[in-house]
Amino acid sequence: MILRRQTDHGDQSWVIAGYRGPELPPRLNAPALVPDGAVENTWRLTCAEGVFDFQAAAVDCLEEQPALFSPLHREFALKAIDRIAVRVLLWLLRLPGGARLLRRWHSQRS
Repeated sequence: MILRRQTDHGDQSWVIAGYRGPELPPRLNAPALVPDGAVENTWRLTCAEGVFDFQAAAVDCLEEQPALFSPLHREFALKAIDRIAVRVLLWLLRLPGGARLLRRWHSQRS
């Protein structure tokens, strides 16, 4: 089972393996998932629709934070001249013998 939640910083997903518990509503509002310390592999899901206790073999929380990578990728972003060069090289691949032309160009380049 996969539960998804949208936050201000990105999306949050919980992957629940081996879910054993009550049937959940099709949509959950403001879900919060916490381990229940009483028994191992027991979890509590609280949301606007109610509180659901269940057992699961494993629960993984995945948080997507795209803002984290944008400063790291900025250094490697393609410039306008690079985009033009990529278009020309991809166009060359369509020609008969285009791969051979690209190999020859690349061997002279390095």
